[in-house]
Amino acid sequence: MSVINGRVEGTGPASFNHEGPVNPSSLKKTEALLATVEAQLQSMLRQLSPSQAGGDEGHRGAHHRHSHPNQAGGPHNPTSTNDTATADLQASQGTRKAAQNPSSGGSLPSSKPASGNPSTGLIPDTTSVAQAQATVHPKFMPVLRGDEKQKDAQIKNQADFGRAVDETAKEYGLDPNVFRAQLQVESGAFSQGYQKALHQEGDLDRAADNNTSVGLGQISRKYLDGREWANGGPGNARVGSQVVTFDQYKDSPTIQLRMAASNLAQRIADHGGLEQGLSYYVSGNDNPNNPSGASYIAKIDAALKDPAVLGPGR
Repeated sequence: MSVINGRVEGTGPASFNHEGPVNPSSLKKTEALLATVEAQLQSMLRQLSPSQAGGDEGHRGAHHRHSHPNQAGGPHNPTSTNDTATADLQASQGTRKAAQNPSSGGSLPSSKPASGNPSTGLIPDTTSVAQAQATVHPKFMPVLRGDEKQKDAQIKNQADFGRAVDETAKEYGLDPNVFRAQLQVESGAFSQGYQKALHQEGDLDRAADNNTSVGLGQISRKYLDGREWANGGPGNARVGSQVVTFDQYKDSPTIQLRMAASNLAQRIADHGGLEQGLSYYVSGNDNPNNPSGASYIAKIDAALKDPAVLGPGR
């Protein structure tokens, strides 16, 4: 008897004929046959490598960095090769158990980050804007979703804030490390703390026009209250044609993060890539070699190497 292409060979159909009275001898043979098939299937499964049995787990790891469970504010640490191998093996074992016991119900086990914190997930191992170019895939989402107060209440310290930054970056298809670094360059969100950065005000030379830049991502006031630039920000149809008021924006880390991420995602999509989008974000010129854009990207690259920026919440 053997299993070939999913069929049991070497057994006549009479063994499975249950018309009429059940023959005890045939029943015992059937039970024995099933036990043999099960043993062979388990043997075949054991011979599979963890990456074959565990789905897409083998496609991660090498180019991603996981959060560290015990260092909320410390340096960002990659998982070791042994940790990754252990996680792959556990995932494959979980898949095999589910396949062997389909009656248990539920879905196959999902992959979790090394930190055990599902909100952080897998973080790209990004150390420069140029490296992040290929990892960015802008997504368009509205800023106001009715959950802002609930989200704000969950941000109680710098570690919570770091996790919120990562979550927002992923929602908008951005690189979490680059988004952290950009916020640091814009408002000192990590060096001075997010509470102070929320109210950071820049471009004071535009005060007469009531168009200073405010908050974590230094959003110009003309993007708010449905003013002149709103169509390039939250008022754009692809992100819901919303009016975000200054009163809604000024004290909400959630709204400020979404505004910054949404603006950057739109700049990337409209100007041909991450470097071009960042350059336009800061200067209105999408050539990353223009002095303002080049300086901005260099500062972001420097922040990408700062553990105080990449560490909190991971």
